[in-house]
Amino acid sequence: MARPKSEDKRNAILDAATRLFAERGLTAAPTSEISKQAGVAEGTLFTYFKTKDDLINALYREIKLELADAMMSDFPEEEGWYQAATCLGSLCELGHCESQAAQVLAQLTVSEVLTKESRDAGSAPFVESKVMIRDAIEQRVFRMMSRWN
Repeated sequence: MARPKSEDKRNAILDAATRLFAERGLTAAPTSEISKQAGVAEGTLFTYFKTKDDLINALYREIKLELADAMMSDFPEEEGWYQAATCLGSLCELGHCESQAAQVLAQLTVSEVLTKESRDAGSAPFVESKVMIRDAIEQRVFRMMSRWN
């Protein structure tokens, strides 16, 4: 009987992949090194992710969900665009824009390995904010906020 998968091991693999992808890039980080840094056997990595491409897609979805949670948890929907822009701008000030996850997300976003399903899943949490941004552009709200640039 197969042992149940551990969320801790899965997270350790994703964390190690994030570190190595940030340091070396997607193609130069072998699964053997990801496994080693995660503290699991290489076969264990393939128990959680059938291929390196599956690992890359899972990591993309995970980072996008974490980013959405960070951005949208305190998003002041009823307080207007000034407060919303301030909230979004504060993410960079807090280091989210310079984190390893952000570096890896930049690589993942242009990766040919990402599936349409992963791209769709990564975009889903941002639908509401995209609508708000589109409305702000149509209402020329961003022109009023140009003093921040």
